[in-house]
Amino acid sequence: MDPVTANFYFNFINAWENAEYQRRDRIPLYLQVCVCLNFFGHGGYQTTVGEDLNLAVSQPAVSRIITNISNIITVHLLHRYVRFPTTDNEIRRVKQQFLEKQNFPNAIGAIDGTHVAIFSPKVDDPIYPAVAYLNRKGYHSINIYGATHDSEIWETSYIHRHLRRKYEEGRHNTWLLGDSGYPLQPWLMTPIIDAAPNTPEGHYTTRHIHARNVGERGNGVWKGRFRCLKKDRVLQYNHATAGRIIYSCAVLHNICRRYNIPDVDIDDDDDNVDNDNVEHDSPHQPVNPDVNILAEARIIRRRLVNQLAHN
Repeated sequence: MDPVTANFYFNFINAWENAEYQRRDRIPLYLQVCVCLNFFGHGGYQTTVGEDLNLAVSQPAVSRIITNISNIITVHLLHRYVRFPTTDNEIRRVKQQFLEKQNFPNAIGAIDGTHVAIFSPKVDDPIYPAVAYLNRKGYHSINIYGATHDSEIWETSYIHRHLRRKYEEGRHNTWLLGDSGYPLQPWLMTPIIDAAPNTPEGHYTTRHIHARNVGERGNGVWKGRFRCLKKDRVLQYNHATAGRIIYSCAVLHNICRRYNIPDVDIDDDDDNVDNDNVEHDSPHQPVNPDVNILAEARIIRRRLVNQLAHN
């Protein structure tokens, strides 16, 4: 058993012991884990997964297994393996790593939206109607930290609230990188629209785009490793279960990274709704932005422009 499988299996068994419904399921745990990993990795239909020669499980059982195991991973393992750097030591370490790899100062990461296709929710659902999940390409999806027309996802996210709070507490030299679909904020640096080549602004924007691409590539590697997230697979689950499947794949992906499992080849054919490598103009700034915050963000970005012009 390789280290990744052993580590996941050990943590999963510990989590499973705390799950009430484990007593009601007679399918062995190892088989349930295999069924779920098979689905995550290949993204095949439940019937195909269940008919695998080594995984003779009925379609209803496959559906139940994927739902239950995704829930266990989300509840018990998500907080261990999917974490945003918050302590001073973590932030210093991430900044140094990002500078060494992406050559951009004081950044702790890049944010890039991606969509995971799901089957259409009920049109008349009073809380989560189908129209809420219909993206601009015409199919239903869960928008993971999307930008452009959905920048409110960022505005209401935990990471945004955390970074803003830390900024207000005095941490003024820490930011994420995002494309111009996101609002310019002191904790979120965006490119400069229509920056002319061979100018300090153009140099900053080129460095910014190059560094930010780590987010796009990360999404591609993640979806390539867990093909159930690919657009052509379409998760045949309600939005809540689909969300837990997405979380579970994030947990497993970070376990792979922790044990230096080689990245898979990126499939560039997947449809990323908000990824067009075209920098949008200012309409994507919030309709009623905080004027003081925007002014402070522009000052910080100008300092970065000047710093990078001499570096």
